[in-house]
Amino acid sequence: MPVLDISRTLFVRTFSMRTMFLRIGLGAAMLVAAGTGAHAAEARLEGGTVTLTQGESATFPISGGGNGPANLDAQCDISDVSGSASITFDGEYYVPLSSPAVGDVITLSRGDTRSYQLAGVVDSQGRDAYVAFRFGGASAAMCFPGMDCSGAEGEAGSVTISCRNAS
Repeated sequence: MPVLDISRTLFVRTFSMRTMFLRIGLGAAMLVAAGTGAHAAEARLEGGTVTLTQGESATFPISGGGNGPANLDAQCDISDVSGSASITFDGEYYVPLSSPAVGDVITLSRGDTRSYQLAGVVDSQGRDAYVAFRFGGASAAMCFPGMDCSGAEGEAGSVTISCRNAS
């Protein structure tokens, strides 16, 4: 009976050693594959600076993503706000992974400056991809009958949008 226990122990140890070497080999292969694997394509924003008046849009075309998803990393700044302004963020074939989301309305007051890091994925499949900012005017001041509304801020005459690639 003791011989059976020794051979069983030897079998378990041998099996465990094989499993251990198999796991080490598999782990090393995964590390090598991860290090040499394909990297996601990069999308590029056609940057610039645009001063908008009410009703106008600043559109920034994006190249890349025509052959599958591509990562976009860009920086956009809204500045030179001369009064109250509402800016709507838009994008076509752009999936944001950071704020603002497509359709978000950004409300600004005189002197405000906002910076946005646009991190997202572009999958245009050969079509025109872009991000855009539309200056739709100002949000209405809350003023009820009988209230003194003389301190309400007026609409901005213009805002400046500046976008560039982050890297």
